[in-house]
Order: sequence, then C-alpha cells, then structure tokens
Amino acid sequence: MSKIRSEFPQTPLNLTLREEQISIILCALENSVKYADSDYIEEVDEIFEVLETTVDEFYNKIEKARAKRPEEEW
Repeated sequence: MSKIRSEFPQTPLNLTLREEQISIILCALENSVKYADSDYIEEVDEIFEVLETTVDEFYNKIEKARAKRPEEEW
C-alpha cells in the first residue's frame, strides 16, 4: 500500500471526526477489503481497531460521567 507521505509514516495525527464520519469511513473500508490482498486487509484492520476503540472509549466516558450525576428528585 502506498503512503501519501512517506517522510513520517508512523507519526500519529490528532484529528476530530464526528461519529457519523467515522461510521462512513468504516463502511467504506469494509467495502474496500472485499477483493483486497492480505497486506491491505491488515492495514484496514489496524484502522478499524483505532476508530472503533475511539468511539467505544467516548461512550464509556459518557456512561461514567452519567453514573456520577446525582439522581433528580421531583
């Protein structure tokens, strides 16, 4: 798989994506592996892991914050 820029191929980049954008990326990647070779599939699997883990961690953080909220009494 060719890299867009090969000077810093292992440097992580921080960016902000909405959940729907991540979902679109995951769907596109899932479709792209249908006829791909194993090297490409491994690269895509790594990307899947990062994106899915990020979404899972976000929801875990939200759940923890909600659990700390006091119960409202009416």
